[in-house]
Amino acid sequence: MLSEAELLNAIALVSEIILEHGDKYAPYLDRLEQELEARRRNDPVSRARAHLARANTPERTPHV
Repeated sequence: MLSEAELLNAIALVSEIILEHGDKYAPYLDRLEQELEARRRNDPVSRARAHLARANTPERTPHV
């Protein structure tokens, strides 16, 4: 199983390949992004950070 850092590196590499050789490699990017999202969705720390980031956006911050 790849670590999150390895997934991010793979995403960067596939992104470069797509820009160089075309979108026929897009399914690889899709799959890597899905894996990263699934990993983050199942990680309670990542989910907690995402909730706090959404809660602290300007439109959700209470006006005093």
